[in-house]
Amino acid sequence: MPSALITMRQYIEQVIAYRHFWAHLAVSDLRARFRRSYLGILWLVIQPMLLTIIMGSVLKYVFNQTFSDYAIYVYSGMISWDMITGAINIGSHSFIGSEGYIRQVRLPMIIYPLKTILYCGIVFIMAFLGFVAFILVVAPECFGWTWIYMPLTFFILMIFVTPLAIISGIINIKFRDYQQFIGLILQFIWYLSPVMMPLKTFDHPGLREWTAINPVAAIMSALRQPLIEHALPSLHDYALILAYTLFLWGLAVWMLVRNERKIVFYL
Repeated sequence: MPSALITMRQYIEQVIAYRHFWAHLAVSDLRARFRRSYLGILWLVIQPMLLTIIMGSVLKYVFNQTFSDYAIYVYSGMISWDMITGAINIGSHSFIGSEGYIRQVRLPMIIYPLKTILYCGIVFIMAFLGFVAFILVVAPECFGWTWIYMPLTFFILMIFVTPLAIISGIINIKFRDYQQFIGLILQFIWYLSPVMMPLKTFDHPGLREWTAINPVAAIMSALRQPLIEHALPSLHDYALILAYTLFLWGLAVWMLVRNERKIVFYL
C-alpha cells in the first residue's frame, strides 16, 4: 500500500479514536451557549419558530399568500441556511477558539472543524423538531411517505458543510479580515438564493440560469421537495450538491495537508 494511503488511514484512525473528545467539545459549546438560561436548549426550537411566525405574518402580504403557504418555506429555509452559515462562521473560529488545546497537545487538526459540524448538526436537529411540530399544527397535509428521504438529505447536508468549516477555519487563522469579508459574501448569496421563498420565485431570466448552478438552491430544493411538495428530490439537485461537495472536500484536504503543522504558528 502506498505510504500516502497508509498515512491517510492512520490519520482517519486517529480522528475516530478521539471522537469522544471532539464530541465533548461540541456538547461543551452547547452548554456554554445556554449557561444560566432557564429554557436552555429549548431555545433552539423556540427561536426559529417565533421568527417564522413574525416573518410569515408580515411577508404573506408581500407575496399575497396564506400564512401557512409562506411560513413553511421561511421555517425550512431558515434552519437550513443557519446550518450552512453556522459551519462557515463558527467554523472560522474552530482553530482560534481551540488555541489552548492546540498548544498543549498535538491532535489531528480536523477534529476542531468536526466539533463545529457536530455542534451545528445538533442545532439543526433540534430546530427541525420544532419544524415538525410547526407543520403538525399549521400544515399537517405536508406529512407523507416522502419524509423518509429526510435522513439522506441531512447526511448530504452534513457532508457538504464539513469542508466549508475546514476551509473557513484555515483561512481565518491566516487572514483575520476573512470573517468580515465572508459575512458580505453570505449576505449576497442569501439574497440571490431561494432561502425564504419557493424556487419558482426565482424563475426569471438571469436568475433562472444562476439558480440552476447555485448549490444553496439545490440544497433547499432537496430538502423541501420531500418535506413540503410530496415529491422525490431531483437527480439534478443531488448531482449538483455532489459536484460542489467533491470540489470543496478536495480543496479542504489540500489546505489541511499544507497547513496541518503550521496552524499552531498562526495562533
